[in-house]
Amino acid sequence: MTRISLHLVSLCLLLLLLTGRTAASRSLCAQNLRSLADRYPPEPHGPKCITEEQLHSRENRILKKYQVTDMSAQNSSRTCAQVLEEMRKGPPRYQEKSRRSLSPWEYSVDQDDERIPSQISVARCLCEGCIINLREDPSYNSVKVCAQMMVLRRKPCPNDAKKYVVKKELITVPVACTCVKPSYSL
Repeated sequence: MTRISLHLVSLCLLLLLLTGRTAASRSLCAQNLRSLADRYPPEPHGPKCITEEQLHSRENRILKKYQVTDMSAQNSSRTCAQVLEEMRKGPPRYQEKSRRSLSPWEYSVDQDDERIPSQISVARCLCEGCIINLREDPSYNSVKVCAQMMVLRRKPCPNDAKKYVVKKELITVPVACTCVKPSYSL
């Protein structure tokens, strides 16, 4: 039942209560509900299933929207000590902010085959503290900076194994790291 019909049902019930449930008010509500049912047929039962072609079309749209790129080449296992050593060697030769930050980070790929996009790059902070004066300072904290991202979640259709049920889902993704004062020092 749509919201409009639910509101009309509520109004009809209120009218019945206020008017002492007269036959006239009952018939008025019944007429309004019948005409409303004609204009707004009930929603079909069960989830809406889409074909594989429709699924690929939605997948292409969301991949274009977020311009998903292959981040697997950036997967590494750097440590905070390695970043410090790179910084001590001289001025940063790197363009990536992740290597020049006071709270350096690296990306890894989060894989979920039921999600569109199936691969999402997530940031991982390399240091617990922050790099101040070319040393890790534990009196500060490196924390993740997160962003909201809309993804699609697909599941097999319960009525047809060749189709899918697709739902939108808002997820939180770590995208970088930043340096903050610990909360107990505020």
